[in-house]
Amino acid sequence: MRAALLSLIGLALASPATALSCLPHDLARTFERVDAASETYFAVHGTLDFDASLLPEVDMANQQSTPDETRIPARVSGEALGRVGFNRPLEGPVTLIVKCFGPWCAQPPADGPVLAFLRQDADGVSLTVDPCGGDAFFDPAPEMLDKAHRCFTGGDCTPEEPK
Repeated sequence: MRAALLSLIGLALASPATALSCLPHDLARTFERVDAASETYFAVHGTLDFDASLLPEVDMANQQSTPDETRIPARVSGEALGRVGFNRPLEGPVTLIVKCFGPWCAQPPADGPVLAFLRQDADGVSLTVDPCGGDAFFDPAPEMLDKAHRCFTGGDCTPEEPK
């Protein structure tokens, strides 16, 4: 009996552990990435409204059924970032692209404050979120909005050091 128990413990310890490991979601790193992208991005502070029941669900027993991404119709309402801050009214449709990394899927809150980097292309406007954050910062503090403005105007845009 003891040998069987030790065998089971050994098997459990030998199986690969699965966990999602993300760098801290950092505004400056996100700004640098979207600023260097060939696509057109713009920053907006406001609300993102969508039907949260359309978010992907994960079946831990059958992880292969988890989609890589789910596209959800949404609406953004707020102010776009300009040279003097978030002061250009913006309202319109956006496609929310919810990414999954294996069994982990982004779970953005519906109808809450957001600082988002929206991508505009021939297909329209979209916002990509993933389990590590993506292009959105939900419930942003005033300091984060100030930092977005500083990054946009060429001021201090130093990424936070991972802890």
